[in-house]
Amino acid sequence: MTDHSLPADGARGPLAGVRVIELGQYISGPYAAKLLADLGADVIKVESPDGDPMRRWEGSGTYSPQFAAYNRGKRGVVLDLKDPEGLERLLELAEGADVLIENFRPGVAERLGFGPGVLRARNPRLISCAITGFGPEGPYAKRPAYDTVISAVGGMYSQVVPDSVLRPLGPAFSDLLSGMSAAQAVLAALHAREARGEGEHLEVSMVGSLIDFVTEAASTYLETGQVAAPDSRPRRAQAYACVGSDGKAFVIHMSVPEKFWTGLLEVLERPDLADDPRFATREGRVRNYDELDVELKAITATEPREHWMQRLAAHDIPHGPLNTVADLFDDPQVAVMGLVEEIASPAGGTVRVPAPSTRFHRSGRPELRAAPLLGADTDALTRPRTEGARA
Repeated sequence: MTDHSLPADGARGPLAGVRVIELGQYISGPYAAKLLADLGADVIKVESPDGDPMRRWEGSGTYSPQFAAYNRGKRGVVLDLKDPEGLERLLELAEGADVLIENFRPGVAERLGFGPGVLRARNPRLISCAITGFGPEGPYAKRPAYDTVISAVGGMYSQVVPDSVLRPLGPAFSDLLSGMSAAQAVLAALHAREARGEGEHLEVSMVGSLIDFVTEAASTYLETGQVAAPDSRPRRAQAYACVGSDGKAFVIHMSVPEKFWTGLLEVLERPDLADDPRFATREGRVRNYDELDVELKAITATEPREHWMQRLAAHDIPHGPLNTVADLFDDPQVAVMGLVEEIASPAGGTVRVPAPSTRFHRSGRPELRAAPLLGADTDALTRPRTEGARA
């Protein structure tokens, strides 16, 4: 890997020493770079003088909580890429970087002067990654690609939105999944570079990432012609949502093993359901999912959720509370796992944030840092060569 000076707080993690330049806006590009920062990469976020539009997501100020979520652990630089001097500063940063990520529409990077060919001429070892909505070619390629559009075109909404509730649904599936795909591709390219000694250009599409994610539904259709609906997988997985007498919801997932079904009948104290011809076999339970769902909801409504949770745990039935985000951070399991940390905020004081989910027992991980203020590191990282070495 390239030998870079590390941030003053000392970088750790498996990607320590890897420098990433991110020219991202909104979610997909910034999220990909955030994932790499969580692994120890030194990520430099390059923004226009107006900043990433996600900074103003809440309608005021330049540091929305949404921006903070997707941009933690980075350093911030402001460059006007429409100005020759700003472009040159970017290319100088790229000369000393390992990775460059951008999520502009196809052709924008080339038009601004930092397309793959230009970058390769300045740094043959650089891995450049372009995230687009629909790829570089085709009838949709030049269209603006936002999550709602891609989640609809890519089949995701058809898997999660019933016809009776036809409306866009969160979270930002295609943004997040394409960011994950891009980070995965970058890691693979870094590994390949160690053998080849040179970088490469990566293309990641939001719609392709989404199709890969709904691979079960896609493969089933291509093989059998069956079109999956929002309840198709819950039926096959024998997954149910129930509500206790206290109004608190929980889920049960029986999957394939018959022991979970027979154990559930003991939990419910309803052995008679085993003799019901509708539910006697797994195939019958899949076919009569709606009828069994009604039965389970009627039974579980007679006792509080905790009553059922204790009985399900005692019989080793897969289950869990149906948490809201507020419930999630009061969940005792989340607390034990250390999945929330407190970090310093650029605005003063501290904020609680979700912690990275993976632990590396040898290389560790860097200390979490908040997202940068707009242009916070411009002077330190983009001084002309005559003023000395850059950080």
